[in-house]
Amino acid sequence: MINFENINRPNWKYTLLYNYVSPIFRHIYYKKYYALNTERIPKNDPVIAICNHQNGLTDALGILFAFRKDGRNPVFIARADIFKKNIAAKLLRFLRIMPAFRARDVGQQNLGENQAIFNKSASILLEKGVVCLFPEAGHEDCHHLGTFKKGFARIAFKAAEISDFKEVIKIVPFAHHYSSYFGLQRNLMIQTGEAFDFTDLYDLYKEQPKRAEKLLTDRARIIVEEMMLDIKDKSLYDEYNILREIYCEDYLKKHQLKSSYFPNHLTADKAVVAAIDDLREKDSEKFAQLMKQAYTYNRNLEKINLRDWIFRKKLSVGGFWLRTLLAIVLIPFIVVCFLINLIPYNASTLVTRRIKDPMLHSSFHFVIGSLVAYPIWFLVGFITIWCTTGIWWLALSFLVILPLSLIIYLRSKILWKKLYNRIRRFRLWFKGNPVFKESVELRKAIVSTLNKIVD
Repeated sequence: MINFENINRPNWKYTLLYNYVSPIFRHIYYKKYYALNTERIPKNDPVIAICNHQNGLTDALGILFAFRKDGRNPVFIARADIFKKNIAAKLLRFLRIMPAFRARDVGQQNLGENQAIFNKSASILLEKGVVCLFPEAGHEDCHHLGTFKKGFARIAFKAAEISDFKEVIKIVPFAHHYSSYFGLQRNLMIQTGEAFDFTDLYDLYKEQPKRAEKLLTDRARIIVEEMMLDIKDKSLYDEYNILREIYCEDYLKKHQLKSSYFPNHLTADKAVVAAIDDLREKDSEKFAQLMKQAYTYNRNLEKINLRDWIFRKKLSVGGFWLRTLLAIVLIPFIVVCFLINLIPYNASTLVTRRIKDPMLHSSFHFVIGSLVAYPIWFLVGFITIWCTTGIWWLALSFLVILPLSLIIYLRSKILWKKLYNRIRRFRLWFKGNPVFKESVELRKAIVSTLNKIVD
């Protein structure tokens, strides 16, 4: 196994990479990146950071850059199967990632190697460092919190035990929330919870270590669950998801919260889901009716190929033609921007088309597209223009045009998608499509119910 000694020591190469990735991740790949309440991270205490896990590498980067003001770079622990190839293992070690061995990945015979990892993690903590784990030991594919494994608790108690239970280890909970798991220029927020210790479990651990680990694991899960959007019943996930999508804007208006501030969307989503859960407990008949309406509405949207947002907009003939005219006028710009971005924007799809798990796609899009393809494209364009024209300022202008063209391309895609939805809505309305009519009435009924149950 690779030597993980000194993994948490300063490294100029790592620092250089960090400073390169950070602005791209926070300002280019994501439209808005929110790291909330980071002042809650204890400055001079050993820290175990835990977080929900929904989106591969971007989850880890979200936490990494939440520690920017703290000044410490967390050492991450990931599943051991990604360390199988020697080159990958060396790269991961450079990125300050250590393996955790799971029986389903490496077999029971290799589980003993976890002890060395736990010991190293404990020593990092006792040096006032930061160790980060995703206790679900795998990522979910939706807004749902999976079962917590006890790995982080074992590390926490191991560090306490090595210090003869004199060191106070702080656990800092984090929670992610995405506007979308896929695509460039989306929104990501990660909020920091209140740090807590587990000194009250030290005595129990000395007598019943497994029970103490279980209690700490359960305690941590409850805290993370309260910070995130957790749709508990995955069998009704689509119904819950469309209901919170339908009512988000209504909730924000009712409570006079800015829609442009993405963290407010989490507040709205959690309130809607909590109200539906409460309805389930108090009135099972109304809950069943609401689920049936949500299910039918979802299926209708698929049949007529529309998105929910279109039903929030008033049918305006003047507005429709104005947007259509704007889309037509922008066609030359859109075509040029498309051609400029065609190669770097789609480079990562050569890899992602072979990856079955869609929740890993954003990781490859970020690394291959944002960190590799676009910088190379910048350099190729700059050199080509300079060599062919001999005008340095013209080549330099390309470096400004390229990111601007990407923004125009992404915005124009949204404009055309929305225009397509508006055209379809107009046609369905004009023809009196029965599924469209039913969808309009269903949505009104759903909003009426949610108005009554959501505070």
